[in-house]
Formats: sequence, C-alpha cells, structure tokens
Amino acid sequence: MELYVQIGLAVVLAVIGFLLVMNIVQNFKIRRDMQKSENELLDNYQSLKTAYDEMSQAKEELLEHCEELTKSKERMQKTAYTDYLTCLPNRLGYSEFIESEVHAMHQGESMAILDIDIDNFKLINESYGHSYGDDTLREVGRRLTRLVLERGAYLARIGGDEFAVVLKDFSGREELQAQIQQIINYIKEPYRIGEKEFLLTVSVGVVLAPIDGMNCQVLTRNMDAAKFFAKTHGRDMFMFYDDSLSQTIAAKLELQSEIRRAIEDRAFEVYFQPQIDLTSEQIIGFEALLRWNHPERGVILPSEFIPAAEESGLIVPLGEFVLRESCQKLKKWQDEGYVKQVLAVNLSARQFKDRDFMEKVIKIIEETKIDPRQLELEITESMALDDLEYAIKTLQKLKTLGVSFALDDFGTGYSSLNYLKRLPVNQLKIDKSFMDKVLEDHSDQKIVETIIALAQALDLIVIAEGVESEEQADFLKSVSCNKAQGYLYSKPLRETDIKEFLRA
Repeated sequence: MELYVQIGLAVVLAVIGFLLVMNIVQNFKIRRDMQKSENELLDNYQSLKTAYDEMSQAKEELLEHCEELTKSKERMQKTAYTDYLTCLPNRLGYSEFIESEVHAMHQGESMAILDIDIDNFKLINESYGHSYGDDTLREVGRRLTRLVLERGAYLARIGGDEFAVVLKDFSGREELQAQIQQIINYIKEPYRIGEKEFLLTVSVGVVLAPIDGMNCQVLTRNMDAAKFFAKTHGRDMFMFYDDSLSQTIAAKLELQSEIRRAIEDRAFEVYFQPQIDLTSEQIIGFEALLRWNHPERGVILPSEFIPAAEESGLIVPLGEFVLRESCQKLKKWQDEGYVKQVLAVNLSARQFKDRDFMEKVIKIIEETKIDPRQLELEITESMALDDLEYAIKTLQKLKTLGVSFALDDFGTGYSSLNYLKRLPVNQLKIDKSFMDKVLEDHSDQKIVETIIALAQALDLIVIAEGVESEEQADFLKSVSCNKAQGYLYSKPLRETDIKEFLRA
C-alpha cells in the first residue's frame, strides 16, 4: 500500500514537474515573442520616425521650391510685361493697362493716349550703329520718365522707336495740346551719345478715350492712323484722331492691295517719252514712264499710285518690273534696227537702297543682253544724300559696266557743289517746276541759267523737263541747254507707237 502511495506521489510530482517545465518553456516563448514584437515595434517606430523626418524635410524642400517657383513666376511675369532696354512697361503691359483703365472709367472721365514715334530713327542705327540707337532710346525713355511720371501719367515703350504716354491730368483740349507740345519740345533738345551730338523730332498720334474707342485694339488702331498722318504731313508734329482719318487709311490700304494685284496681273505698262537734242533737234533718247491700266478707272498716272507703292514697299518689285521691261523693249528695238539712243529709267529711293539693287541691275543687263552704255538710271538728290558714300560706291560700280546716271529734279532738293562734284553722274535734269513759269518769272530764269552754268563747269549734260512751247525751247537754246523733253516734242508713247514715231 505504501508502495502505491509512493508511486502515485512520484507520478504526481512528475506531472507537476512536467507542467512546471512546460510553463517555463511557454513563458520563455511568450517573453521571446514579446521581445520580438517589441523589437518590431521599435523598428517600425524608427522607420516611421525616419519617414516622418524625410517627409518633414521634403515638405521644407517643397515649400522652398514653391517659393522659388513663385519668385520665378514673378520674374517671368515682370519680364513679359517689361521692356528690356528701357525697363518701362512694354506693349503687353501697356495693352492690359489700357483695358483696365477704360473699363474702370466713370461717366464724364476721359484720358488721352499718345503714340510718340521717333522720326527717321533708322538713320541713327545706320549711321552710328545699333549701340548708339539703343543708348538714344534709353535717353528718350529717361526724358519722358522725368517729364510725365511726375504728373502721374503712364509711360510705356510699345515698339522699336515708339513710346506711349497716357495723360489724365488736363482740363480741356487747349491744356492737353500744351502738354503734348511740351513733351515734343523736351524730346527735341540736343542729344549727346558718346562723341556724337544730334537732334531728334517725333510724330505723335493722339486719341481720346472713350470718345475714340472703348478698348485697346480700337484705340491703338485709331492712334496709328493719327500718327500716320502726322508723319505724312511733315513730321515733327502731333495730330488728333478723327473718323475721316480711318476712311483715308482704308482707301490707302485698298489702293495698296490693288497695286499688289496689278503687279501680279501685269496691269502696269511702260510708256516712253522722247528726249531731244536742242542743237540738232534729233531724238537722242527716251525716258521710261510707268502707267497703270486700271480696269475701271482707265490709265492712272504715277502721281496717284507711286506714294502708296513707296509706303507699302511695293515700289521695289514695281521698280524692278519697270527696269526689266524697259531693257527688254530696248533690246527688241535694237535688234529691229530702230533705236540706238539712250533709255533713261527712274529709280525709287527704296529700290536704290535695296541691298540687292546692284546685283539685280547687273542680272537684268545680262539677261536682256542690252548694251549697258545705252542705259541711264535716274536718281534724285535726296536719294544720293540719304547715304552719300553708298550712292557713290554703287554708281561707280555700275558706271564701270557702262551705265550712265542722271540727277533728277535738280534744284528742288539740297543742291550742293560738295556732293555734286563727288557723285559720278553724267547729266542734270532741270525740274519741270522751273520750266512752268520760266518765261514770266525772272527768278526761275536765273535758276535755270545757274544750273546750266554749274553743269558746264562740271562737264555735265543738262536736260530740261516739261518743255511745252517753242518759246520755252528757244529760251533753253539761248542759255545753251543740251537736251529737252516735254509735250512740245511728244507725250509719253506706248511701245506700239514708238516705231511709227521714229519713222515719222
């Protein structure tokens, strides 16, 4: 019995021991798992902390980037609305300002907008270089800034040589005109850029808002029209817009469009006016004169369409057409044995200054195979003086080929012995305006006599234009004029009439 008790007690103790061991093992596993979980939590916490720190840093970097973007946007916006040369608002800034001002205007309010355009500004760039031109624009900007901004006016540079001024502080038209004239006078004061000293004038177009328009586009268009008329009426002045200007501009644009179509359709025709030797009374040449055969208006004279062609630049292809057509006709007459005289062709200012002018003349001579000694090109005094060195170089180059030159409208420009003796011209043409009253006006007689004496001293030939009576021809003979042309001898003839005229 005692043995069974001992065995039972041993079994119980063994079970208890086993349970204790199992409990110890289980607790160890639990503590191990808890430690592992704690380590994982610590790792997760560290990862989260690291991620949070990285997010904080990213946030700071993002904020810095946003701030830089904002500054960059502001710089870009400023650049987009600011003129780089004068640091004034540019055309975009000006446009937005005008729109906002017009929309904010109250009943009875008005403002004046001035388009100030520097006259002949390109001459500064061409004569002194673009750096002088840039410095000049900066100085104009500084002068306008000093004058108008102190009055609370708005100032912008809206083009290459254009500035816009917006004036509000004026009580009426008379005061406004006084302010505009003050601006013009201030700009006209002498400029000294580097070692150069020169004067500037400006042409100003003026519009009044809201009378002349209720948005920037209309106001700017009307301001351009006013400025255009200020330039065409002598420059160095200002002009207010009115409705008649738009109608005139529209008519001019339509005329330019018609000229362009006429060039494409070959609606222009070259006529030829004979030139007479006053001693032998023989035909010694012809002058090529352009006519426009308009489908509705008939024959249109150059005085009606040449100014519009000059302004639009169409005079360059038109002048090339006249030169080529004239040379082709001259070659045709030579081949047929009719004409051995000189053919004179007028050049326009734009055509003469075209960078490819000389090459075009040489090409036409080569293509038409004319004798260059029978081609005479006519330029005006103003064309020669606009760039005397260029004129001399160009004339000398073509003269080596045999081409001769005449100085047209002599006496109406800036006649000067200094440039006349340097220009390689062969002939002077006395303008028709002197011949109109040469028999009645003693002054015109003396002018004609002086021109002829001057030409003889320089060994130049003289031809008088616009000779319409025997009395005028007799006077020219008495003062030893060489040649003449005009209605006394013949009106300008079409090509089909030349042969008959020569035979007669």
